[in-house]
Amino acid sequence: MMTDATQFAVFYATGSKILRRKVIPDQDAQLAVHLPGPGESRLLLPLAQPSDDDACRAAIAAATGVTPPSGRCVLVSAQGDVIDVLNADPEVDAHPLGALVASDLAGPSDRYVAGQFLRRYAIVDNITNQLTALTFLTLVNPTAPGGSRIVPAGSSQIGDIVPVQQAAIA
Repeated sequence: MMTDATQFAVFYATGSKILRRKVIPDQDAQLAVHLPGPGESRLLLPLAQPSDDDACRAAIAAATGVTPPSGRCVLVSAQGDVIDVLNADPEVDAHPLGALVASDLAGPSDRYVAGQFLRRYAIVDNITNQLTALTFLTLVNPTAPGGSRIVPAGSSQIGDIVPVQQAAIA
């Protein structure tokens, strides 16, 4: 399909600079009806320029002097369970099932407690290679108790023997 347009619109959150959406019209006149929503700003870019997300984030950074965050968020239930991953801006968006929290690492089955993401790990004794505990540890830089190592919990149960070759996380 041939287009007569010469530019496209990139919308981003005015505060956080998170990329919100792109509009690539058939004709430039169509851009007049695509205006920024509350908390948003708009850039008009040449249609000849790449329109992938990375290129649009680079254009936002060039226009604002701020490198935009990824926009990756997790949906956290009232109980602190991470139940979904989505692209959103916690400053602008809301979700009926819980709170939106920015995170490039957290995912379903993680927990969010007191402003910190936690992940379930298995604690394995270094001498016996026996799984001694299942616990939630910080997502970033988890630390094993002395004399033990941590491995992803998976479907492990206390008492399981964990092969030595299974790579420890910390």
